[in-house]
Amino acid sequence: MSGIDVDEGTKRAECEHFESVIKAFLFYREHALNVVSKAEVSFARLPPQHQAILSHLPTKFATQKRCVDVNQQFLNTIVAHASSFTANSHLLQGAQTEFPFITCQGLDMDKIRCTLRQFVRDWSEDGQAERVQSYKPITDALESYYSHYPMDQRYRLRVLLPGAGLGRLTYDIAKLGFSAQGCEFSYQMLISSNFILNYAPGEKTLALHPWVLSSSNVWDAEAHQFKQVLVPDEMPGGLPPNVEFSMVAGDFLEVYRNQRGEWDCVATCFFIDTASNVVQYVEHIHTLLADGGIWINLGPLLYHYSDSADVDSTELSYTELRSIVLHYGFEIKEEAERTCYYTQNPNSMMHTIYNCAFFVAIKKPSRGFIPTPTPVPHVTMPNPYAGSPSPQGYAGEVGFEEVYSTDAFHRC
Repeated sequence: MSGIDVDEGTKRAECEHFESVIKAFLFYREHALNVVSKAEVSFARLPPQHQAILSHLPTKFATQKRCVDVNQQFLNTIVAHASSFTANSHLLQGAQTEFPFITCQGLDMDKIRCTLRQFVRDWSEDGQAERVQSYKPITDALESYYSHYPMDQRYRLRVLLPGAGLGRLTYDIAKLGFSAQGCEFSYQMLISSNFILNYAPGEKTLALHPWVLSSSNVWDAEAHQFKQVLVPDEMPGGLPPNVEFSMVAGDFLEVYRNQRGEWDCVATCFFIDTASNVVQYVEHIHTLLADGGIWINLGPLLYHYSDSADVDSTELSYTELRSIVLHYGFEIKEEAERTCYYTQNPNSMMHTIYNCAFFVAIKKPSRGFIPTPTPVPHVTMPNPYAGSPSPQGYAGEVGFEEVYSTDAFHRC
């Protein structure tokens, strides 16, 4: 683990934050039943003649509760493996994953509902359409730019994915033969990716009902609101020889602050607008890339901190952002607008559509260096957080960098 010294107060605060996330996972059923109860109370207050017309609603509520129970079972399974995550973290030594009593105070339940939807996007057949929209342009660009590399030499190319979420894009890139590392900031995502990548019992063995509490804009409750989704659609594993695949926990700017020129590609998907200062992200990505390395980006500019009263936020238009990319020495080789959904219920009456900026930018060679089309052994600094790929294809347990405040933003 990192040699950064951390005082006991910081460790305690980090443990408390982690425990609040675990409590939210475990409190889901109580939260969800409160939502259903509100609907039941509203039904009970209807005039008797209206209750008679809507006599099917009690049965609907009962179905809703059964779906909630399934979701809680799924979340419990994730929490049951969270101790393997804390075991690898210096900051989280002593953090609890079991509690005799939990109250809703201070718990972010919206992020738990968001996490369920993220599983659909990344690890189900139902999320395939979204992955084609958001992930395939990135993998296509990666394969196109490095098409001169033989398949058995791709592992020498290192691809970094900040904001990796549940790790599906990182895994898909590793499947293509590239060595890939995802970095994630959110405990909700970290303990969930730790589970799905390391401990999933089998293909399509885990059921969840991601839309069960979404009662508006529903065409058909039984078919759509209560729809069961099975994960994972594919078991992680079977990576090409020599490919390194890993996940790192922590803040992108902190974790990689001493890795100048060590990466051949940085791929950002729905990520750069999570910055309070997006210029800092551009600068950092440029620093991390080797000469001739590429930055592949796809996503909107829904700035995370734009409505925050406590955090400064610099919000740039795409035109302004583009000028910053060029300023730091990138050459934009490909540029397009891509239409994408994000964790949407495909059967809903309402959809949020993102018109995303997609670009491929090359870090201009400096000091006269020109990339050669002939694969060259890539010398890298050893990474103490990434182990050898497990039989499932995941690089051991998630390593945790000594970085603080892992309360990250995710679109729902």
